[in-house]
Amino acid sequence: MATLKKILEAARLIERTDAESVAPSTVGGGDDDLDALIRRAAEADAPASSRGRAPAAAESAAPADVASTPETTVAIEEGLDLGEIYARQGVAVAAFPVERLMKLVEGLRTLDPTTRRAAITAMDVADETWSMDHVLADADAKVLALRGHQQALKAIAENIGQSNRERIAALESDRDGAVAALREQIAALEAQIQDAVGSTAAEVAKLQSQSESAKAALQRETLRIDATILNLEELVAQFRPGAKA
Repeated sequence: MATLKKILEAARLIERTDAESVAPSTVGGGDDDLDALIRRAAEADAPASSRGRAPAAAESAAPADVASTPETTVAIEEGLDLGEIYARQGVAVAAFPVERLMKLVEGLRTLDPTTRRAAITAMDVADETWSMDHVLADADAKVLALRGHQQALKAIAENIGQSNRERIAALESDRDGAVAALREQIAALEAQIQDAVGSTAAEVAKLQSQSESAKAALQRETLRIDATILNLEELVAQFRPGAKA
């Protein structure tokens, strides 16, 4: 017992109390002391809400259906706390979580693997409030939860990609429709321009022709009238006073 106690003290998993440093162990109390040391080491980092509570069965530690509906989020959540992930996946809080075992192994890292495994196995055997089976079940449940979370994130990313592809296709379709409509309008306007140019040109030509016709008619009438005036003047000139015979 003294050897295991020294190992746990060296790993800073337990602390020596004043009573332990002064009062010697009573005869027949070695197992009780060992149980107390192991229990204190096991409960050192355990959540307050889980202390004194019987460990859940391995079945209850299983995560929620990994194929559950993806998290209702519009984007990928990065850096989400592992505890939040476990809670979302329905992992029950364990009396002796696998993280506690990780800390325990880290605290005993100076020991060789055989001695470290023996010390942890001794804790498992001596303390009835937890068992390695429960720790392994907690680890399995959390691995499944993390994989389920990965699948949820993958589904979110796929949904975002699919939604954006549909939106892009709709935007491109609207663009093509708008461009086609504008081109039709441009073609119609160009036709109207050609019609306007043609009709204006025809009207201008008509007016110019009318002007030329009027000018020619004026010239002809001027010549005719001038000739008539000349004839009249020559006629009356013969009968005016002073006219020569």
